[in-house]
Amino acid sequence: MDIISIALSAFAIVLTIAMYFKHDKRLKKQEEKLNAYQLKKINEEESENRKALIRGNIVKGNKGSRVLKVFNSGKAIARNIRVEYLGDMENIIPRDDHFPYELLNPQDNSEIFLLLSEGASKLNIKLIWDDDFKHDNELIQVLTL
Repeated sequence: MDIISIALSAFAIVLTIAMYFKHDKRLKKQEEKLNAYQLKKINEEESENRKALIRGNIVKGNKGSRVLKVFNSGKAIARNIRVEYLGDMENIIPRDDHFPYELLNPQDNSEIFLLLSEGASKLNIKLIWDDDFKHDNELIQVLTL
């Protein structure tokens, strides 16, 4: 009788130890995945903090004119901002074109006044800029006038 109780106790102890190591191994795997995820998220945030996001938007002005607002919605300073007009520009005349623009801080904007003649309906532009993340970032936009 003593041998059976000792064997059952020993079996219970061995089973408990095995379950402990299995559980510990599972926890370490989860912790490793969490650490990898946190590291990836930190790296992504750091790269986002080094990026400028330059976009264009059309605002209606007086009759026959529009304002192209070029703005930085990113978290970094944009440098050497250039605007290239693509497509048909027969009916659109940019005034006060002061691009390439030297520097645009986050959440700042600059304006280009556009004179329109009849038949102008859209404006195709390519925005090019430099930031701390990359040189010569590009974005092509089609803006409705």
